[in-house]
Amino acid sequence: MKYPIGIQTFEEIITGGYIYVDKTELVYKLIDSGKYYFISRPRRFGKSLLTTTLEAYFQGRKDLFKGLVMEQLEKEWTVYPVFHLDFSGADYTNPSMLMERLNVYLTQWEDLYGRKEEEVSLGDRLYGVISRAKEQTGKQAVLLIDGYDKPLTDTIGLQEIQDANRNLLQGVYGIMKRADRFIRFAFLTGVTRYGKLGIFSAANNPKDLSMSDEYATICGITENELHSYFDDEVQLFADKHSVSKSDMYAMLKRKFDGYHFSERSEDVYNPFSLLNALSDKKILNYWFATGTPTYLTKILKKKSFDLSKFNDNIYATSESIASFGNGEENITAALYQSGYLTIKGYDDNAYLLGFPNEEVADGFVHYLLVEFTGRSLDELDADFLQLRRYIRSDDVDAFMLQIQLIMSQVPFESSDPKLIEANFRNMLYLMIRSTGHKVSVEHPVLGGRIDVFFETEKSVYIIECKRDQSAKDALAQIDEKKYAKKITSADKQVVKIGVNFSTEERNLTEWTIG
Repeated sequence: MKYPIGIQTFEEIITGGYIYVDKTELVYKLIDSGKYYFISRPRRFGKSLLTTTLEAYFQGRKDLFKGLVMEQLEKEWTVYPVFHLDFSGADYTNPSMLMERLNVYLTQWEDLYGRKEEEVSLGDRLYGVISRAKEQTGKQAVLLIDGYDKPLTDTIGLQEIQDANRNLLQGVYGIMKRADRFIRFAFLTGVTRYGKLGIFSAANNPKDLSMSDEYATICGITENELHSYFDDEVQLFADKHSVSKSDMYAMLKRKFDGYHFSERSEDVYNPFSLLNALSDKKILNYWFATGTPTYLTKILKKKSFDLSKFNDNIYATSESIASFGNGEENITAALYQSGYLTIKGYDDNAYLLGFPNEEVADGFVHYLLVEFTGRSLDELDADFLQLRRYIRSDDVDAFMLQIQLIMSQVPFESSDPKLIEANFRNMLYLMIRSTGHKVSVEHPVLGGRIDVFFETEKSVYIIECKRDQSAKDALAQIDEKKYAKKITSADKQVVKIGVNFSTEERNLTEWTIG
């Protein structure tokens, strides 16, 4: 079986003989049901493949759909003029990049359909080629925009450039209203949903399919599709690792499944990770190996977000995750739309969000450690392997010394003491979580909250943190609040640690073990 690893073009997949999970029934339904659409999905989830499938259909490429459901549904195969804008593969922090990119596309289309002298602005030029395409072909145009949001997410924190990019995009997207009579179909994709930046203010607002039950599985691979298309490959995978096929299915599900894009969505696998795993016959963190969006780092470093919230499900309203705002306000929306959180349930008009699977849960911790420390994962591995050994052996002093060593390498960039403290707590959480232990920050007990709480096979750890105070005072608080007596864990010793964190030295300066 040929796997389309890194191939995002429908034509190349079909002509190259690669496996294609047939989504054309949903594609046909989409085309037949309306005119203007938008969908957001995490990176590497097949948005470009969906866009190029639409492109092939509107180009009348019947030959590419042989054997697919679309071949039975479509009878006419009308050829339309297609205008495909792809904003991926460029760095829009360069102030001139968006203009240059748009100019390249427009010049190519003007070579086909001509240009009038008075058409100077990007909007006028795009309107011109779309209207002349209708005049010259007799068919309305199709507008496909892949990665519509990248010029905006690239420039988070660069307000002047982002404003300029937004103004350019408004002129482009405004064509959907201005040239409506010349347009047969328009489809936009992206990772984020900008609800407050007004980029569609001049446009016919496209119907948002991002949380549609009907189209929840149009990207990604479902459980049924995994069994239908890859059952023999899963058997080979299982044989290689000397496990049963049912066990291998369970391993793949834990690692790569679990995405839900609406309250009634069935489970969806990350297609990039799943296909890589089936191809390599290995279960690795493939999605994270391809990089992570930089805007998440920018947001998390600026906000005192409690990362330990990820231990439990996070409640959010549909409104709070439906719009990305200006990219810096709503961390939950950013994490959900980027694929780090997904819908786990729906109750009382609120969504329950959490990690979709083990790949994301483990990979997210490693990603944040890299971003917070500024070191590579290879560099960190040795330190955290040692930390894991100390925790497993309950060598408390060595464990604390190792935390101090790692913490000394963290560049706390903020000058705000509260943000420094928040980032310290987050680092403490990430370090312990990276060793494979579930750790709770601000752990609730009767009459109070434990700053840091986790368990090993033999011990229960209670850590109280003070900022610019005394480690002895921190330890005394554990005793005064009787935290140890409020923790029920049979046959385990209780390890109490009082810690002082210095905002001046930006590290642990002392600790006391009780």
